[in-house]
Amino acid sequence: MNQPDMLYGAYMEEYTAEKTLAPTELPVTLRPLVYTYMIRYEFESGQQYVALARGALAGMAETVYLNDGHTGETAATVMFDCTLEDYGAEALVQSFGVPDYPGEHYGRNGTDGRRYSLNLEVRMVNGKFKTFEFDVTDQVKGQPRGGVIVVSGLSISNDEGLEGGGSFDVDVDGWGEWVDIPLPID
Repeated sequence: MNQPDMLYGAYMEEYTAEKTLAPTELPVTLRPLVYTYMIRYEFESGQQYVALARGALAGMAETVYLNDGHTGETAATVMFDCTLEDYGAEALVQSFGVPDYPGEHYGRNGTDGRRYSLNLEVRMVNGKFKTFEFDVTDQVKGQPRGGVIVVSGLSISNDEGLEGGGSFDVDVDGWGEWVDIPLPID
């Protein structure tokens, strides 16, 4: 699924409206229902071969309830694009958080059996693709409503990064002089 847009909500258990000409003040505190995860992919080697990167965070909540902010039980995969940094790739990912949270088991200790995984797909400068998979269950369970997820130790070998990929060089330098060729139209 795509990342949700920022969403805030407020809920009152009970309110009785009265017909009046004077304005009635209604105190409302909006709370966020969409949370941000900052995801960092740190390369050990071969980062210079990465041209583009995109990722996916699996196991996140598919729905959120506006009345109290708890999330539904169904899990989804949130897709996102990454920016390239000196250390690797980075993304700010919007999500409803983890499924079925807070629920009756608020403050759960991570024994619900849910797993969370993180994926990174890179397109290298030679046109080839490489995919990395990570289990980030411990990091996500400790931050059910946004936080920082870091995976490190990624590497692309010189063989992978330099092997021929048949990619097209769009540079036109060295193609010679421009020649105008008339085409007969009959």
